[in-house]
Amino acid sequence: MLLDFLLSLMAGGAVTGAQSRCVPKPLRIALAALVVLFLMTLGGFMLLCAIAINGGIAVRLVCGGLAALCLGYLVFFIRGVWRAMR
Repeated sequence: MLLDFLLSLMAGGAVTGAQSRCVPKPLRIALAALVVLFLMTLGGFMLLCAIAINGGIAVRLVCGGLAALCLGYLVFFIRGVWRAMR
């Protein structure tokens, strides 16, 4: 429970810090790269699970939907970081 709280705090801080103008630009780029790497890895893993699993169509749709949500959030995150960089 404590580990979950700490990880969510770190992830929230990384997302907020990457989109904040108060944080220096090199640190914003590093935080954005960390979040993008995490979301691409998670979305790719869920997409791979949707393809490789033998649990039926419902499980495949759930995994595919989670992958789409991860990659969809990634698009909005990159857009927010891009706006903060300008």
